[in-house]
Amino acid sequence: MLLRFKAAVLIFLLALACCTPTEQETTPLVLLRTGSAFTADGSAVAPGGALRFGLSVSGGGGAITNLVVRRISDGVAVTEADRGMYISYGGLDTTLTYTRGYGQVEKWVFSVMNSHRDTASVSLTVLKGAGSAWGEISYHPSIRIGLQENSTLPHYVDLHAGTAYDAAGVTGHEAEVDMAVFWYLTSGTSSPTLTCPAYSSAVTYYPLFGLWSVKNQTMYDYYTSDNNLVTPSQFELATNDSLLVNAYRPGSVSGQSKFAYTGKVVPFRTTDGKYGLIRVIHADETPTGEMEIAVKIQK
Repeated sequence: MLLRFKAAVLIFLLALACCTPTEQETTPLVLLRTGSAFTADGSAVAPGGALRFGLSVSGGGGAITNLVVRRISDGVAVTEADRGMYISYGGLDTTLTYTRGYGQVEKWVFSVMNSHRDTASVSLTVLKGAGSAWGEISYHPSIRIGLQENSTLPHYVDLHAGTAYDAAGVTGHEAEVDMAVFWYLTSGTSSPTLTCPAYSSAVTYYPLFGLWSVKNQTMYDYYTSDNNLVTPSQFELATNDSLLVNAYRPGSVSGQSKFAYTGKVVPFRTTDGKYGLIRVIHADETPTGEMEIAVKIQK
Protein backbone atom coordinates (compact mmCIF):
# COMPACT_ATOMS: atom_id res chain seq x y z
CA MET A 1 0.00 0.00 0.00
CA LEU A 2 2.82 2.41 0.84
CA LEU A 3 4.49 1.82 -2.50
CA ARG A 4 1.18 2.41 -4.31
CA PHE A 5 0.71 5.68 -2.38
CA LYS A 6 4.21 6.90 -3.22
CA ALA A 7 3.69 6.03 -6.88
CA ALA A 8 0.40 7.94 -6.94
CA VAL A 9 2.00 11.00 -5.39
CA LEU A 10 4.84 10.89 -7.95
CA ILE A 11 2.39 10.62 -10.84
CA PHE A 12 0.39 13.57 -9.45
CA LEU A 13 3.50 15.76 -9.15
CA LEU A 14 4.62 14.92 -12.68
CA ALA A 15 1.17 15.75 -14.03
CA LEU A 16 1.14 19.04 -12.12
CA ALA A 17 4.52 19.97 -13.55
CA CYS A 18 3.31 19.27 -17.08
CA CYS A 19 0.20 21.40 -16.59
CA THR A 20 2.00 24.37 -14.96
CA PRO A 21 3.12 26.99 -17.50
CA THR A 22 6.89 27.34 -17.72
CA GLU A 23 8.06 30.68 -16.34
CA GLN A 24 9.29 32.89 -19.16
CA GLU A 25 12.92 33.89 -19.28
CA THR A 26 13.06 37.67 -18.87
CA THR A 27 16.79 38.41 -18.85
CA PRO A 28 17.72 41.13 -21.35
CA LEU A 29 20.68 40.74 -23.68
CA VAL A 30 23.30 43.35 -24.57
CA LEU A 31 26.00 42.73 -27.17
CA LEU A 32 28.94 44.81 -28.38
CA ARG A 33 29.20 45.04 -32.13
CA THR A 34 32.56 44.34 -33.72
CA GLY A 35 34.30 45.48 -36.88
CA SER A 36 36.54 48.28 -38.07
CA ALA A 37 33.94 50.96 -37.24
CA PHE A 38 34.02 50.14 -33.50
CA THR A 39 36.59 50.17 -30.70
CA ALA A 40 37.76 46.65 -29.97
CA ASP A 41 38.37 45.08 -26.57
CA GLY A 42 42.04 45.44 -25.62
CA SER A 43 42.83 48.10 -28.21
CA ALA A 44 45.21 50.99 -27.44
CA VAL A 45 43.89 54.50 -28.04
CA ALA A 46 45.82 57.72 -27.37
CA PRO A 47 44.30 60.33 -25.01
CA GLY A 48 41.87 62.42 -26.99
CA GLY A 49 41.17 59.64 -29.47
CA ALA A 50 37.63 58.75 -30.44
CA LEU A 51 35.94 55.68 -28.93
CA ARG A 52 32.98 54.18 -30.77
CA PHE A 53 30.86 51.48 -29.15
CA GLY A 54 28.07 49.72 -31.01
CA LEU A 55 25.38 48.19 -28.79
CA SER A 56 22.65 45.75 -29.75
CA VAL A 57 20.09 45.25 -26.96
CA SER A 58 17.02 43.05 -26.64
CA GLY A 59 14.58 43.25 -23.75
CA GLY A 60 14.33 39.52 -23.01
CA GLY A 61 10.53 39.50 -22.96
CA GLY A 62 10.19 42.94 -21.38
CA ALA A 63 10.53 46.53 -22.52
CA ILE A 64 14.01 48.07 -22.38
CA THR A 65 13.81 50.76 -19.71
CA ASN A 66 17.34 51.86 -18.84
CA LEU A 67 20.85 52.07 -20.27
CA VAL A 68 23.84 52.94 -18.07
CA VAL A 69 27.36 53.59 -19.35
CA ARG A 70 30.26 53.59 -16.87
CA ARG A 71 33.91 54.43 -17.47
CA ILE A 72 36.34 52.96 -14.89
CA SER A 73 39.64 54.78 -15.40
CA ASP A 74 42.53 53.37 -13.33
CA GLY A 75 39.97 52.05 -10.85
CA VAL A 76 37.91 55.26 -10.55
CA ALA A 77 34.34 54.81 -11.80
CA VAL A 78 32.34 57.58 -13.47
CA THR A 79 28.81 57.22 -14.84
CA GLU A 80 28.97 58.68 -18.34
CA ALA A 81 25.28 58.16 -19.10
CA ASP A 82 22.16 56.93 -17.30
CA ARG A 83 19.31 57.00 -19.81
CA GLY A 84 15.73 56.11 -19.04
CA MET A 85 13.66 54.86 -21.98
CA TYR A 86 10.77 52.58 -22.86
CA ILE A 87 11.34 50.41 -25.93
CA SER A 88 8.65 47.75 -25.91
CA TYR A 89 9.56 45.96 -29.14
CA GLY A 90 12.24 45.85 -31.81
CA GLY A 91 15.17 46.17 -29.42
CA LEU A 92 17.78 48.92 -29.42
CA ASP A 93 20.69 49.36 -31.82
CA THR A 94 22.82 52.39 -31.08
CA THR A 95 26.35 53.71 -31.49
CA LEU A 96 27.87 55.65 -28.60
CA THR A 97 30.83 57.98 -29.09
CA TYR A 98 33.22 59.07 -26.34
CA THR A 99 36.77 60.42 -26.06
CA ARG A 100 39.71 58.51 -24.55
CA GLY A 101 40.92 60.03 -21.29
CA TYR A 102 44.35 60.08 -19.63
CA GLY A 103 44.09 56.88 -17.53
CA GLN A 104 46.40 53.95 -18.25
CA VAL A 105 43.49 51.51 -18.41
CA GLU A 106 39.83 52.31 -19.08
CA LYS A 107 37.17 49.68 -18.52
CA TRP A 108 33.82 50.47 -20.13
CA VAL A 109 30.70 48.78 -18.75
CA PHE A 110 27.32 48.91 -20.51
CA SER A 111 24.31 47.82 -18.44
CA VAL A 112 20.65 47.51 -19.41
CA MET A 113 17.45 46.92 -17.46
CA ASN A 114 14.04 45.78 -18.67
CA SER A 115 10.53 46.36 -17.34
CA HIS A 116 10.84 43.21 -15.18
CA ARG A 117 13.82 44.90 -13.48
CA ASP A 118 16.14 42.21 -14.81
CA THR A 119 19.58 43.41 -15.87
CA ALA A 120 22.45 42.46 -18.11
CA SER A 121 25.82 44.00 -18.86
CA VAL A 122 28.82 43.73 -21.13
CA SER A 123 32.25 45.33 -20.83
CA LEU A 124 35.51 45.91 -22.63
CA THR A 125 38.93 47.38 -21.82
CA VAL A 126 40.75 50.15 -23.69
CA LEU A 127 44.46 50.65 -23.07
CA LYS A 128 46.32 53.97 -23.23
CA GLY A 129 48.00 54.49 -26.58
CA ALA A 130 51.13 56.53 -27.23
CA GLY A 131 51.08 60.22 -27.99
CA SER A 132 48.07 62.49 -28.06
CA ALA A 133 45.05 62.59 -30.31
CA TRP A 134 43.19 65.69 -29.17
CA GLY A 135 41.14 66.95 -32.08
CA GLU A 136 40.17 70.11 -33.91
CA ILE A 137 37.32 72.33 -32.82
CA SER A 138 34.86 74.66 -34.47
CA TYR A 139 34.60 78.17 -33.04
CA HIS A 140 31.50 80.33 -33.34
CA PRO A 141 32.42 83.65 -31.72
CA SER A 142 28.95 85.24 -31.66
CA ILE A 143 25.46 83.73 -31.81
CA ARG A 144 22.59 86.03 -30.84
CA ILE A 145 19.33 84.37 -29.82
CA GLY A 146 16.08 85.54 -28.29
CA LEU A 147 14.63 84.52 -24.96
CA GLN A 148 11.16 82.99 -25.11
CA GLU A 149 9.12 86.19 -25.68
CA ASN A 150 11.59 87.92 -27.98
CA SER A 151 9.84 88.31 -31.35
CA THR A 152 12.86 89.69 -33.24
CA LEU A 153 15.71 87.22 -32.83
CA PRO A 154 15.77 83.48 -33.67
CA HIS A 155 15.41 80.90 -30.90
CA TYR A 156 16.58 77.49 -32.16
CA VAL A 157 20.34 76.85 -32.18
CA ASP A 158 22.47 74.33 -34.06
CA LEU A 159 25.59 74.30 -31.86
CA HIS A 160 27.61 72.34 -34.43
CA ALA A 161 27.16 74.86 -37.23
CA GLY A 162 26.67 77.96 -35.09
CA THR A 163 23.35 78.62 -36.81
CA ALA A 164 20.16 79.97 -35.24
CA TYR A 165 16.68 79.48 -36.75
CA ASP A 166 13.41 81.29 -36.23
CA ALA A 167 10.08 79.43 -36.11
CA ALA A 168 9.58 79.61 -39.86
CA GLY A 169 13.15 78.80 -40.85
CA VAL A 170 13.53 75.80 -38.55
CA THR A 171 11.19 73.64 -40.63
CA GLY A 172 13.30 70.84 -42.08
CA HIS A 173 16.13 71.52 -39.62
CA GLU A 174 14.53 70.13 -36.45
CA ALA A 175 17.08 67.30 -36.21
CA GLU A 176 19.91 69.87 -36.16
CA VAL A 177 18.64 71.93 -33.21
CA ASP A 178 20.59 71.41 -29.97
CA MET A 179 19.57 74.35 -27.79
CA ALA A 180 17.18 77.15 -26.95
CA VAL A 181 17.16 79.66 -24.08
CA PHE A 182 14.55 81.18 -21.80
CA TRP A 183 14.31 83.30 -18.66
CA TYR A 184 12.27 82.63 -15.52
CA LEU A 185 12.21 83.08 -11.77
CA THR A 186 13.20 79.95 -9.86
CA SER A 187 12.45 80.20 -6.13
CA GLY A 188 12.46 83.95 -6.60
CA THR A 189 15.88 84.02 -8.29
CA SER A 190 16.36 85.38 -11.80
CA SER A 191 17.62 82.69 -14.16
CA PRO A 192 18.61 82.95 -17.83
CA THR A 193 18.46 79.26 -18.72
CA LEU A 194 19.81 76.92 -21.40
CA THR A 195 17.55 74.08 -22.49
CA CYS A 196 17.20 71.55 -25.32
CA PRO A 197 14.33 70.06 -27.35
CA ALA A 198 14.28 66.77 -25.40
CA TYR A 199 14.03 68.36 -21.95
CA SER A 200 10.52 67.80 -20.62
CA SER A 201 9.77 71.37 -19.50
CA ALA A 202 11.20 73.01 -22.62
CA VAL A 203 7.85 72.65 -24.40
CA THR A 204 6.38 75.08 -21.84
CA TYR A 205 8.46 77.86 -23.39
CA TYR A 206 8.70 76.48 -26.92
CA PRO A 207 5.48 74.56 -27.80
CA LEU A 208 6.92 73.81 -31.24
CA PHE A 209 9.15 71.18 -29.61
CA GLY A 210 6.04 69.12 -28.89
CA LEU A 211 5.42 68.69 -32.63
CA TRP A 212 8.92 67.51 -33.55
CA SER A 213 9.61 63.84 -34.27
CA VAL A 214 13.32 64.33 -33.52
CA LYS A 215 14.19 66.03 -30.22
CA ASN A 216 17.91 66.28 -29.51
CA GLN A 217 19.11 65.97 -25.93
CA THR A 218 21.99 68.26 -25.05
CA MET A 219 23.42 67.70 -21.58
CA TYR A 220 24.87 70.70 -19.71
CA ASP A 221 27.37 70.47 -16.85
CA TYR A 222 25.73 72.78 -14.33
CA TYR A 223 28.26 72.06 -11.56
CA THR A 224 31.19 73.43 -13.55
CA SER A 225 29.13 76.47 -14.57
CA ASP A 226 27.76 77.17 -11.09
CA ASN A 227 31.25 77.01 -9.57
CA ASN A 228 33.04 78.92 -12.36
CA LEU A 229 35.50 76.07 -12.93
CA VAL A 230 36.17 77.24 -16.49
CA THR A 231 36.88 80.95 -16.92
CA PRO A 232 36.26 83.08 -20.01
CA SER A 233 40.06 83.40 -20.39
CA GLN A 234 40.46 79.61 -20.44
CA PHE A 235 37.66 79.40 -22.99
CA GLU A 236 39.44 81.87 -25.27
CA LEU A 237 42.76 79.97 -25.03
CA ALA A 238 41.27 76.58 -26.02
CA THR A 239 42.64 75.59 -29.44
CA ASN A 240 41.82 71.86 -29.39
CA ASP A 241 39.20 69.72 -27.71
CA SER A 242 41.24 68.80 -24.60
CA LEU A 243 39.59 71.41 -22.36
CA LEU A 244 36.18 70.75 -23.90
CA VAL A 245 36.31 67.05 -23.01
CA ASN A 246 37.99 67.29 -19.61
CA ALA A 247 35.85 70.17 -18.33
CA TYR A 248 32.67 68.11 -18.74
CA ARG A 249 31.67 66.27 -15.54
CA PRO A 250 29.10 63.59 -16.48
CA GLY A 251 28.01 63.16 -12.86
CA SER A 252 26.51 66.68 -12.66
CA VAL A 253 24.62 67.16 -15.90
CA SER A 254 21.08 67.96 -16.99
CA GLY A 255 19.19 68.84 -20.14
CA GLN A 256 18.70 72.29 -18.61
CA SER A 257 21.28 74.70 -17.15
CA LYS A 258 20.00 77.49 -14.90
CA PHE A 259 21.77 80.71 -13.91
CA ALA A 260 23.50 81.17 -17.27
CA TYR A 261 24.50 84.74 -16.43
CA THR A 262 26.83 87.00 -18.37
CA GLY A 263 30.38 85.63 -18.04
CA LYS A 264 29.43 82.01 -17.34
CA VAL A 265 31.09 79.14 -19.24
CA VAL A 266 28.97 75.98 -19.54
CA PRO A 267 30.40 72.63 -20.73
CA PHE A 268 27.98 70.49 -22.76
CA ARG A 269 27.66 67.25 -24.70
CA THR A 270 25.35 66.89 -27.69
CA THR A 271 23.16 63.95 -28.68
CA ASP A 272 25.79 62.75 -31.16
CA GLY A 273 28.52 62.80 -28.51
CA LYS A 274 30.30 66.06 -29.32
CA TYR A 275 31.77 67.95 -26.36
CA GLY A 276 31.78 71.73 -26.24
CA LEU A 277 31.81 74.92 -24.21
CA ILE A 278 29.32 77.79 -24.27
CA ARG A 279 30.55 81.17 -23.12
CA VAL A 280 27.72 83.53 -22.20
CA ILE A 281 28.84 86.88 -23.59
CA HIS A 282 25.65 88.60 -22.50
CA ALA A 283 22.36 87.44 -20.98
CA ASP A 284 19.33 89.66 -20.40
CA GLU A 285 17.13 88.87 -17.42
CA THR A 286 13.70 89.43 -18.93
CA PRO A 287 11.61 87.08 -21.13
CA THR A 288 11.66 89.57 -24.03
CA GLY A 289 15.45 89.91 -23.91
CA GLU A 290 18.30 88.19 -25.68
CA MET A 291 21.41 86.13 -25.06
CA GLU A 292 24.68 86.30 -26.96
CA ILE A 293 26.96 83.28 -26.75
CA ALA A 294 30.25 82.02 -28.14
CA VAL A 295 30.61 78.28 -28.78
CA LYS A 296 33.56 75.93 -29.13
CA ILE A 297 32.67 72.36 -30.15
CA GLN A 298 34.45 69.25 -31.37
CA LYS A 299 34.56 68.83 -35.14
